[in-house]
Amino acid sequence: MKKLVFLSLICAFILNSSKAQEHTKASEVDTLTVVEHLDELTLLWDVESIELKTYQGLRKFCRSSAYRHSITEMLKSMHHYDSLLYDMAIEASKQKHAHMKHLINELESFEKHYGVKQFISHLKEECVAQSELEKHKKEYKKDNGDESYDSKVYVVELELKKYVKHLTHRIDRLDRHVHHLIKE
Repeated sequence: MKKLVFLSLICAFILNSSKAQEHTKASEVDTLTVVEHLDELTLLWDVESIELKTYQGLRKFCRSSAYRHSITEMLKSMHHYDSLLYDMAIEASKQKHAHMKHLINELESFEKHYGVKQFISHLKEECVAQSELEKHKKEYKKDNGDESYDSKVYVVELELKKYVKHLTHRIDRLDRHVHHLIKE
């Protein structure tokens, strides 16, 4: 619970900071500030994704609106800062920074495949699968092999791990690009 409160406070702080900067053009935003926020969010995601990859983490996400809200707000913050980064990259690509075109492609792909709506949609599907599994738990506990409860939990968890792993990989790649941006 303390971890959830701490995470919520961090997300609220980051969101409030981002709202204050919302009306500022990306070219005027301090690159270091964007990098610092993305670093914080990446670290938070790395911690939270460990739990979210598990069946118990999925159960917590599905049942706890506070936890679900904190994860969603973290991703919204991340997408806000990657939008600022995108604007900076567009500006830098006009000045012929070759690395920026690659960063722009990464950011576009991240937004397209791992946006907040896509994340929520995917996790909703996982929550439905988890709910159905729990609903028929007694029946599945009697079965063996592929039809057993443990086997079905394993399949749900594998799908969840795969999605969270891909999302984490994208977040980490963006973080590396951000640090490359600072060096240029």
